[in-house]
Amino acid sequence: MEKTNRDLIYCQKVLQLLEDLAKVEQNIEFFSEHSNKQSIRRRQGKSLFIKLVLFIAIIAVGVYFKLSFFLLLVISLLYLVVFCLLFRYDSRKFEKKLSLEQESVRRKESLASELKKLKEEEEKIQKELNHFERIPAEFKTIETVSHMIRYMKRGEAQTLEEALYFWEMDENNHSTNK
Repeated sequence: MEKTNRDLIYCQKVLQLLEDLAKVEQNIEFFSEHSNKQSIRRRQGKSLFIKLVLFIAIIAVGVYFKLSFFLLLVISLLYLVVFCLLFRYDSRKFEKKLSLEQESVRRKESLASELKKLKEEEEKIQKELNHFERIPAEFKTIETVSHMIRYMKRGEAQTLEEALYFWEMDENNHSTNK
């Protein structure tokens, strides 16, 4: 019974580490996705601002030269056609160049340091997880370890090795029944 309790505690520690690792990996993924979305929004905002300034400048020049309303309307429509259809392709390149040049160094360093912290935490958990050698690496998943804990709590398995054996047997049964 004492061996079962030690193996159960062992598996619970592994499960906790696996859950922590999953959370960190999820945070890394969320952080990367969030920072990419912020970058895209900034680029789109800058591009829109430049397009509006250019449009206002065209109208101001037309008013300054006292062009007719009809001519200003035609110029505005041409502007919209050019920038909505043709400039769309070039604006992507322009937006990338603009964002790369104008994004502050501090912002980049901040993003890099946050990502580095998350990567270090992931590496630390992974190293700690590697110390639990009794469970083979291919079986160090939340699902597998949870099943092993369940087998030991139910009394179906007395040791970690038995729990792993029962899990493999269940998996083989499930795969042959499909």
